[in-house]
Amino acid sequence: MKVVVTLLLLLTFAACTTQLYVPTTANVSKHEAATLAELQQGHDLYSSKCGRCHSLKKPSSRTAAQWTKILEKMGPKAKLSKDQTALVYKYVVNY
Repeated sequence: MKVVVTLLLLLTFAACTTQLYVPTTANVSKHEAATLAELQQGHDLYSSKCGRCHSLKKPSSRTAAQWTKILEKMGPKAKLSKDQTALVYKYVVNY
């Protein structure tokens, strides 16, 4: 019975998580100049640092201006350097 309950909880959690886009060459410099490597680093930072404390928003759910404000506020809280914050920004605006 414990196994069934555990599996149901895991499936419920997986269904509630935001599906983030995985960067491809199609996303390179789509809205902001960025390399594929930068987008991948931004994706990894966004997933690991930002997702530590709260659920992640789909990058397309905010405008570039909104992401700028969010990252100015949340970057320091997530202990992101300025370079890391820039990578996250590039990731979220090049969806």
